[in-house]
Amino acid sequence: MHKIRTSRLGNAIVEWIDHPTAVPLTILALAVFYLATLVKGQNWSGDGSLYILHAQNLVEGRHYLDTGYLLNPVSMFVSPYGYPPVFPLLLAPVYAFFGLDLEAFKWVGVLSFSFSLWLVAKIFETRLERRFVFFLVLAVGLTPYLWDVTNVINADFTFMVFCYLSLFLMLHFLAGDQDRLQASGRQIAASVLIGLSMYLAYGTREIGVVLPLTLLTYDIVCRRRISLLSIAALGIFVIFAWLQSIWFSASFIPEYFEENLKHLTDKPSSPAEMNHLKFVDLDPRNILDRAFGYRWALQRFWPSSSSAFINTLNELLFNLFSLLAVGGYILALIRRITVVEIFLAGYIAVLLLFGAPPTVRYLTPIFPFFLYYGFLFCQEKIFPRVPRLKYLVAGGGFLLLAIISLPVMTTVKYPQLEYGITHPGATAMFRFIREETRKDDTIVFIKPRIMALMTGRSSATWPSKRYSSPEAMNHFFEAVHADYYVDMNLSLWMRPLTNSERPSNCFRSVFKNEYFVIYRYRNRFCPELE
Repeated sequence: MHKIRTSRLGNAIVEWIDHPTAVPLTILALAVFYLATLVKGQNWSGDGSLYILHAQNLVEGRHYLDTGYLLNPVSMFVSPYGYPPVFPLLLAPVYAFFGLDLEAFKWVGVLSFSFSLWLVAKIFETRLERRFVFFLVLAVGLTPYLWDVTNVINADFTFMVFCYLSLFLMLHFLAGDQDRLQASGRQIAASVLIGLSMYLAYGTREIGVVLPLTLLTYDIVCRRRISLLSIAALGIFVIFAWLQSIWFSASFIPEYFEENLKHLTDKPSSPAEMNHLKFVDLDPRNILDRAFGYRWALQRFWPSSSSAFINTLNELLFNLFSLLAVGGYILALIRRITVVEIFLAGYIAVLLLFGAPPTVRYLTPIFPFFLYYGFLFCQEKIFPRVPRLKYLVAGGGFLLLAIISLPVMTTVKYPQLEYGITHPGATAMFRFIREETRKDDTIVFIKPRIMALMTGRSSATWPSKRYSSPEAMNHFFEAVHADYYVDMNLSLWMRPLTNSERPSNCFRSVFKNEYFVIYRYRNRFCPELE
């Protein structure tokens, strides 16, 4: 009797998992869980600050690039002068209704992540059985790293939405019955949708340029011709990308910056021209190093545990699943190449050519594909031979995920957020800058984008070490017309500032707490200050 009841329960669960509503309901439950477990605070990364500054400008009617972030060629590269506009466009309504509410901005990330899960499920269900799509969505949603990222304001999940939307539209209009596209009106609609979605991905993150290349490659490799639909879609993408480049040609870096800083560097360049293209690195040895780096970065998606035994088991499972994923990708190439396979190859190629250090963040949009190809290989090659194994794998995998992920996602502490920009020590420093300095003062700070957002002051970052002598520091402050320098002890999060020395005798302390010291700069010809 007990076995009969267990069997009925198992059959009922399988039937529910196979039901069309199972995936949407699971995504909805994950979204509620993510929103309910958001952690207050914001770290010191600075990317989110620049996105919010752009959103502020959109709401308040200033030029998009007029952020107060003073990029300059003698300091370490922090970020481009401006970020693409799509994510700030999504943040703008939040800012319009809630103001500078950092917690409200996180909702955009959670909702974007949820919608991206639905889109990726629609993409994968063309080849995967519905039950495997369900477990894939669950595995992605219960990944602690991805949950962690929703506590940070960045464009990654928004990029995933428009990236997956572009692939979904390509699959829908290009891979099916081409008779559906004979009507000119349908071709125009398809071209507009694909071209616009590709631009929205590119307008969120520059690596979205892989999508139009994917469309073009699919036509050449798989269809042996470039269709009118693709030409029109690519034309729409190019028009929007060109308009964005014109919009980004403006610069609000003061005119004296470039001229004055020529005396401090042998590599003169306009700050507004510094962008991610500077990171392209074609050295074969570096490309190989990045390939190994991304392999280890990918493993960070695999949930870790405090148990050494479970971590060892996890590493074995990750290596095994990686082999399955490679097998699944090869299998997909043999069966029928789609835009999904071309996109994945192109995205990985761009990462390997991009000279920035390999980080798990860059792999976020393709992590679901890693799971997809592993599941695809199991579905096509393993489970048909051992049917009962699928239930053991599914049950064991879900149990392992729940045991490891849920405790981490509900109890983990985040000092990066606790000791971030909303910490009382930081808010006191920002308040002093807002209340005791002039609006046209310039602040030198290791995190200039955060300073610009939290104080409304123009801010440049600290010059590189080669300009660290007292005389060079005076020249730098004169060159950028800086008025204040803020010192802090920053690693992964801010730490007590036990020792702070003024850069030269032309600086005097005007504010101090446990974490920050603010120095007022006077002219380099100032008398000695005691």
